[in-house]
Order: sequence, then structure tokens, then C-alpha cells
Amino acid sequence: MTSLKLNNIGHAYLGRTVLDKIDLEIGQGEIVALVGPSGCGKSTLAHIAAGLIDARAGRIQRGYHRQGMIFQEPSLLPWATASDNIAYSLKLAGVPRSQRSKRVVETATRVALLPEDLKKFPVELSGGMKQRVAIARALAIEPDFLYFDEPFTALDVALRRRMQDLIIEVCAGGQVSGLFITHDLQEAVRIADRIAVLDSRGNGILGIRHVSGRPADRDDISVFEWVQKALQQDMLFRHIHDVDERQIA
Repeated sequence: MTSLKLNNIGHAYLGRTVLDKIDLEIGQGEIVALVGPSGCGKSTLAHIAAGLIDARAGRIQRGYHRQGMIFQEPSLLPWATASDNIAYSLKLAGVPRSQRSKRVVETATRVALLPEDLKKFPVELSGGMKQRVAIARALAIEPDFLYFDEPFTALDVALRRRMQDLIIEVCAGGQVSGLFITHDLQEAVRIADRIAVLDSRGNGILGIRHVSGRPADRDDISVFEWVQKALQQDMLFRHIHDVDERQIA
């Protein structure tokens, strides 16, 4: 079954085309990472797929029931505790108030937040804890599809790895599909089942590569070797680290 299908998606800002002829399909229980040069439109495509931005052209088929989204910035409500931030997504999803507290605690436990963490305000939380709250907020509504918009870019190496491991664990059961936007090929290889490369100017998906084995079973050596081989031998990845500040991401 297909969880998400993008067909001939196009988009423009102020009359300038930033995405054109984008086709992508994600199967049920599959995580696809989208990589490409900075400014090529990866985040814009994710926002279109999630319904946050209207596409100029094309068709989107969503085969999932409920989506969640994790952004690069946690974007927590500063006046609300961690618990209330997580509960906010449940309120928006229409979950009855009587069920919210239990769901908050269950989801917080899932992302390794302690009871005392739930009482804290965002200003009292570390960067990693804030991101855990943001992940819990997305997971609390029990989505079967997750959008990841470069969620770990601002974290240091150790925290980023812990968050990657958390996402791998969350998606390991095969019940959650997702689109993972990243500029880090190693991160893509750790997390995704397939890796799609967006053209440097958003003119379609240049190609897709399958990563063998389950993400949960990949060790550091196999990830490193896959990345090195891709960068050295696969022309598909030759421009993914290019940067063009004139483009809009």
C-alpha cells in the first residue's frame, strides 16, 4: 500500500519556480529520506506534502490516516509546561480532555522524558529535552505518517545521534511511514529505507537508492561504508553538498 504519492508537484515563489515535476512515492511502513543541496526546495516539498503550503501544480495522494510533523526548531509554547505542550496536539486532534493526561505520560515515557521533566517550562529544558518534547507532541496523536523537516540540525553530535536512535526505535515496528528531510547523508543512511536525491534546482527527483537491511540493524561501519561509496562512486550524490544561498529552501 502507498502512504504518500506526489505526482508532478510544482511550486513557485514570487513568480520564480523552485520545484517542478516532482514525483515521489512512499510505501506503508517505509521511511524515505530526501537529500539535496541546500536551497533546492527539500523543506518546501515536505511542507507541500504535509498540506502546510499549497502546490502550484500537481497532485498529492495521502493514504495515511493521521500525520505528525517534527520541525528543525522545537517551536514549543513558552508559557506552557512540557506536559501542556504535548497535550496541545491532542487538543487540536480532538482527543477528549479525560484521555489527554494518560496519553501525555505514555508518550513522554516513550521518548525518555521523566515525570519531573513534564513539569518544566521550555526555558528550563536543554536543547535535547526540547526536541524530545517536540517529538512527543508529534507522536501523542498516534500518527501513521511522520514528516521530519531537518529536526536535528541544531543539535550537537551526541544529541543528534540519540534523537536518531529514538526515531529508529519509534519507526521500527513498521506501523509508521515518513518523509525525512536532511542535508546529512550519513543521517539519511542511518534512518531511511530509501534515499531520494532532489535536483539542485528542484527540477524533479534525480534518482532513488535503496539502503539494504533494517535501520535498527545497521552499525556504524556499514553506514560509513555506504556513505563513502555513494560519495565516491555514485554520480547521483555528486552535488548534494553544494550550497546556493540565492535559492529558497
